[in-house]
Amino acid sequence: MPLAITPEGEGSGSRKSRSRGRMRQTEFLESKATPALHRGSKQNWGGTSTAATFGMTTRSMERAQHQSSLSKSANGPAEGCSKRKRAKLAGISRRASSERSSKKGKRSQDRLERKAKKINRWGEEDDGSCSSVVSSPLREPYMPVLVERYPDGTQIRKPIDTATSNKYRDMQQYYYGKLARQMEMPTLIPDTPPNCLVNDPMLLHIREPSRKIVLRAAQFVVGISSSIDGEPLARCSGFWIDYDTEKRTGTVVTTAHLIRTERPSLDAWLCKDEYAPNAQVTVHLRGGTDAKAYLLYHQKHYDLAFFRVRMDSYIQEPYFSDEVTCAQDIFELGRDESADLVINHGRVEYSNPTVYERHHHMYIQGPHRDREYDKGGPVIDLHGKVVGMIDSCPAGSFIPSSILLKCFHLWRNFERIRRPHLGLKFSAISLLNPVQVEKILIEYKIDEGLIVEEVSTGSPAEKCGIRVGDVIERFNGKCISTAVELENMLLSILVDSGDGFDSYLDMEIQLYCTRRHLRRNKVLTVKVSEDGEFVARASCLVTSSSTPPSEPRLDEELYADYQEEMELRVRS
Repeated sequence: MPLAITPEGEGSGSRKSRSRGRMRQTEFLESKATPALHRGSKQNWGGTSTAATFGMTTRSMERAQHQSSLSKSANGPAEGCSKRKRAKLAGISRRASSERSSKKGKRSQDRLERKAKKINRWGEEDDGSCSSVVSSPLREPYMPVLVERYPDGTQIRKPIDTATSNKYRDMQQYYYGKLARQMEMPTLIPDTPPNCLVNDPMLLHIREPSRKIVLRAAQFVVGISSSIDGEPLARCSGFWIDYDTEKRTGTVVTTAHLIRTERPSLDAWLCKDEYAPNAQVTVHLRGGTDAKAYLLYHQKHYDLAFFRVRMDSYIQEPYFSDEVTCAQDIFELGRDESADLVINHGRVEYSNPTVYERHHHMYIQGPHRDREYDKGGPVIDLHGKVVGMIDSCPAGSFIPSSILLKCFHLWRNFERIRRPHLGLKFSAISLLNPVQVEKILIEYKIDEGLIVEEVSTGSPAEKCGIRVGDVIERFNGKCISTAVELENMLLSILVDSGDGFDSYLDMEIQLYCTRRHLRRNKVLTVKVSEDGEFVARASCLVTSSSTPPSEPRLDEELYADYQEEMELRVRS
């Protein structure tokens, strides 16, 4: 016989009886809903769902589902489940159980960590390291002032108890520790290294556009350090030149002085520098990360070194410009020992090298300073393009990008950088003092060309009759006015030929012999090598029986030219 539902407020009886009636009603509704859940169907009474009609609670439904699952597992074969299906259900149950256990263990671990954080009151949880937690404001602690007043108006400061004093000391230690960490944020750094874009008033007219140019170029500037068996060797800068997307590796170029161990002589032409190719090299990227570098190749004449670095992220490659003009504004970039950007301004200066310097240098006019860290870094123009690489020998010089690009081409295509060795040192007439140029013009009727400063002993140039003070006007039919132009021409020969030369190369030169006032065309056979060019001044051992060297005898062809030149002078 079904139970009659009495509307609320009708009939008689105590509140206790009504409560028991509602409990029996709930049990009746659950007993009616359970078979429907067991059958897996939605029993509709009056067009509404079971839960809506009988007013089942969520807890009652969960209990009914749990009882249904238990009854299914207890019935076994009576429910029509096969052995394979029961095994599958048992496996799912075990996996669910293990997942619940792991989740429970993880929740326990998280609860312990949160408890530990609550215990550590002066820890780092307030520093805002987690993005979902707001950092607590920093407040400086201070000691309370307790004053006792007497009826006569006097006041006496009461002493602080030991517990408060200890707490003040702990809070003060926490305050200054957090303040120090806060001041390390890039937005709050109090002091930054001075640079020309901030401290040089002469750059006000280019300061704002130069900021953006320098920051864009800083993306390919890196710091590099080397060591041998844990002992620091050198530190300098460098820059990326390419990136292999398949292998995820980049190439860094810098000065070979990074791996130089000894420099016994200041004369680069003596080739006495020693290098350690097995030195450990580390590339210091911006942002404070480091990467190990592997030496691919180093060229002794131009002091270039190429390193391969593993990089998972994309690398910004530079743009180059091979046009450098005198008095052009440039910026020298590098990174110091903290990998912070080093910025210096200068102007391009055309000048002759000294007898100790190579021919591929151009110079930077500016205040004298120590280029300890930025050597090997790029030199950029006001458009952000690389126009050269800072060199450390001599100070205030750089290798122009016209030479760098040819070196990059030879290395990428032939895995070596070779050049012809002339065995000569030069100075350009066009870069001399105008007073001296006028004297040369009056005496020899020459205002352009390369003056021979030194001839290497036993070289083909010496055997060819070239002497100190002579002037070379043309190389392979081309007028050469500076030593940098000569270096570009020598490298262009190998670039255009595909580095197909053997060990020697024939070059045609137009020579003006200043001692005889003769102009001659000669074929000079020079050595092609990737080693540094050796040029040493001629010398001889003096003994008690030594005699001065005699003047070299002119051959018949040279003597005939000399006679013809003298006859023309007499007629004029």
